[in-house]
Amino acid sequence: MFGLDAFELARIQFAFTVSFHIIFPAITIGLASFLMVLEALWLKTRNDTWRDLYHFWLKIFAVNFGMGVVSGLVMAYQFGTNWSGFSAFAGSITGPLLTYEVLTAFFLEAGFLGVMMFGWNRVGPGLHFFSTCMVALGTLMSTFWILASNSFMHTPQGYEIVNGQLIPAEWFKVVFNPSFPYRLLHMATASFLSTAFFVGASGAASAARQ
Repeated sequence: MFGLDAFELARIQFAFTVSFHIIFPAITIGLASFLMVLEALWLKTRNDTWRDLYHFWLKIFAVNFGMGVVSGLVMAYQFGTNWSGFSAFAGSITGPLLTYEVLTAFFLEAGFLGVMMFGWNRVGPGLHFFSTCMVALGTLMSTFWILASNSFMHTPQGYEIVNGQLIPAEWFKVVFNPSFPYRLLHMATASFLSTAFFVGASGAASAARQ
């Protein structure tokens, strides 16, 4: 196809998938913390404006969260279909890092997201706010593990090569590899800035229509 071999086609397909996917986690990370702030302001002031804003952005957050999960699954499958050789070589390190993300972050987010979405009139205000905080914490924990895996692929350390496979020698060095702190800070900052522009632009567009 267009003179491209399977390797180049795999790179194009994966680039498209990850470029589409990253939009949703970035907004999810920022919106989760934004929702936490909105609910905290409502609890402090009991001003219904904060509550209405919370419910408005909660719907957008839920759709965004779902889209991030679906597009992320496609990307995960492509690790096996497009990059099976790499997965066989480095899977003993990248696999556990992605598993930690699911066990510590995604389960936390998914569990408390149900309380956020459907528990406003079913649980107390304190428990509901706690659920919002846990979802926000979960998004940041997810960022931690995903960036640890991504950074290791760029600046690997703490590993050995045994029988043609990467074997973790020191997990602390694997996770906290040289580029990890900078990539984590960059991604978290980018997420909050992207969300700020997203929320600000939505508000500006709404004001312009009125």
